[in-house]
Amino acid sequence: MKSVLMHNEPPMIEPGQHCHSPYECPFWDHCTKDKPARWIFHLPGSKQVVSKLVEQGITTIDEIPAEATLSFSQQRVKDNVEWVSPTLGTALRSIQYPVHHVDFETVMLAMPRFSLTRPYQSIPVQWSNHIEEESGDLTHHEFLHVEPTEPRKRWAEALIESLGDRGSICVYSAYEEAMMRQLAEAFPEFRSAFQAILKRVWDLHPVIKNHYYHPAFNGSYSIKAVLPAVAPALDYGDLAIQAGGQAAAEYYRMVFVETDWVERAEIREALLRYCARDTLALVELRRVLKEKARGKGRTE
Repeated sequence: MKSVLMHNEPPMIEPGQHCHSPYECPFWDHCTKDKPARWIFHLPGSKQVVSKLVEQGITTIDEIPAEATLSFSQQRVKDNVEWVSPTLGTALRSIQYPVHHVDFETVMLAMPRFSLTRPYQSIPVQWSNHIEEESGDLTHHEFLHVEPTEPRKRWAEALIESLGDRGSICVYSAYEEAMMRQLAEAFPEFRSAFQAILKRVWDLHPVIKNHYYHPAFNGSYSIKAVLPAVAPALDYGDLAIQAGGQAAAEYYRMVFVETDWVERAEIREALLRYCARDTLALVELRRVLKEKARGKGRTE
């Protein structure tokens, strides 16, 4: 390791499966920036499938032979065309109004600051909730804990009040559900409320993954890949904070480091705008997908 560090240039090692095991390498984007857009390692799913294709001398997704055994998602990427499932509309109609579109932000502290927490535990500190009525009317609720004190009780109380007892709770991934289960376990007084809330969770991620694909996804179903493809007008380019890791770092700086009140206020505003954009994105994704589903119905 010391010998490598003494070199002026990085070692010439071709990116591959080793970059994901045992952990994801943080330099993946850097080392693959010059790869073609349809590079074989951009194929989602099992990396064993990718490795076998590489052994056959295949370097791009377009070179994959027609007889290759691919998963459903991998086949969508290989076909590289916009695809709308005939059952997309049915999947979208399973939601119940008013629809709560929620997103959580957390901070992971190396040194635990709150009772009964462990190093690097995800501590929820912020949420956003865009509530859509069946009429299309939209209301926005939000919460951000700005003091260096235990945030979870106030976070949970405000969230439970905002979600009420009616309507589906739209999320994008299982992360929000995991956070609520963690809170229910840590604070028994919230257990019954969260048990009722968890029954209303409706995840948009598997709906898109199973019913819609756009070539601009490039094999990824993360919201940062899906949003520009489906709703290009609603991106993150105008925001000071544009990713979850950056949000966590800025939150830590605002609460535990920064002393200038003007700088703290600017970080607070940036955090609120970022989290609100995440939930507004869910509203827009549902709207566009409903249009796609209606168009699919007219063509069949």
